[in-house]
Formats: sequence, structure tokens, C-alpha cells
Amino acid sequence: MTHALSSVLIEAYQSGVNPHWSAHLAPQTLDESFKIQGEVARGLRAEVAGWKCGFQDNTDVAFGAPIFSVNQRISGGHWHLPSGAGVKVEVEIALRLGQDLPPRPHQPYRREEILAACASVFTGIELVASRFADVANVPFLARVADNFNQAGYVVSEGKMDFAALNLATLRSRLWLNGTLAHDAVGGHQMGDPLIPVIAFATKQGDDLKGLTSGQFITTGTLNVPPLVSGRNEVVAEIEGLGECRLMIDA
Repeated sequence: MTHALSSVLIEAYQSGVNPHWSAHLAPQTLDESFKIQGEVARGLRAEVAGWKCGFQDNTDVAFGAPIFSVNQRISGGHWHLPSGAGVKVEVEIALRLGQDLPPRPHQPYRREEILAACASVFTGIELVASRFADVANVPFLARVADNFNQAGYVVSEGKMDFAALNLATLRSRLWLNGTLAHDAVGGHQMGDPLIPVIAFATKQGDDLKGLTSGQFITTGTLNVPPLVSGRNEVVAEIEGLGECRLMIDA
């Protein structure tokens, strides 16, 4: 039986209309959130291009959320934002997998193993927006079910020779319409951007066949994400990894 939240999310994707949150939709466990992710993906016939990951609030419990291929853009591409809508913009380090990473809950992955499985590391731009009109009312597990407010992702070419880079101390910048909006060294909430990747890769638990070769994993924002609306030229740069560009059209 399809979860009620799955049906609401599928309708929101298909109609473009953001519903208001209702408490009866709330999943009760992380496993239930993962099940809803899978139901939504299959209901939309969506392919998974990548994953975002993080930790449940104030815990060491890792979660992941799929990024659909239809919501992926290549650097230099365009994203249409409906009139009056807004989206948050995050600068992120992302990893392109060169081999599968199956769940391994009884033998945690080591950092070196994750890096060895990567074909490249690249600068990414995440667009963040909820399917719900009143996201402040949506509880954590429901946000996980809603792909953790994942709206879109921009991928760049990246680097294959990344071994010498200290991913925790790279400088990142963000420009919006030519104005510098962010400029800092490091900035990841966990310090090392690979910490949430390692934790999620080890346990996984999703309902969408997990982390597979060719997919990417994004590690989390390096900036306090600004909310943008209207036409914006977005340029993100990470030291050693290069630029990523997106034109937001309104």
C-alpha cells in the first residue's frame, strides 16, 4: 500500500503546485522515509543521478536522499524558476563514483576506500526547495522523504587527480549576477566533507539500490545558502576543482 505522503509528493512533482503540510502525512521512522523516497521515484519513473547525505539532527544517524536525473543540469545550463518562487543556492564538493559502494554496516568504510572508489571530484551547485508551501512546519523525517528538499543539482567536469587536495580546507566562492555572495576557506559543518558520505555509504538503507558506479554523492553545503528569486547568473568556484555555472531563468 502506497504511503499517503508518497501520493502527495508525486502529485506535487507532477502538478507543480506546492501543498500545505498536514501532520497525518508524517513518517515515523527513517526506514519509512526511505520507503517513501522509493515509492515517489518509482511513481515518477525517475532515475537516480546522485545522492545527498547528512545526519539526523543532533545524532550520528546518517541519511541519504536521491537526486533525480530530470533535476540534474550540466554546468552552463539553465534552470526555470516560476515567477514568485525562490530557491536556496549551495556550493558543494561532490564525488563521482567509479565503482559501486554496497552497504557494509558491520565493516565501516574507511576514508581511503571512499576516495579510491571515486572517479573524480567536482564543484557542484545544489538548488534547495521543498515540495511543501510551508516547509518550516515539515518535520525532519518528512523532509528526508521529500529527498531532503532537493530541487536541482548542477554538475561540473571536476578533477580526476584529486589525491593531493585537502577537501576540508579548500576555498569556495559564490557569485550571483556578478556580485560576490560567499568567499571562505572550508566551511563544511562537519569539517571534513567526507564524514557524512562515509557514514551513509556504510549503512545506506535506502529503497533505490544504493550507491552505484556513475552516480555522484554531494557532501553538503560550504556556504550559508542565500534565497534567490528571479533571473540569476550563478557561478560557484572551489579551489582546485574549478567552476560550476547555472543560469536561473524566471
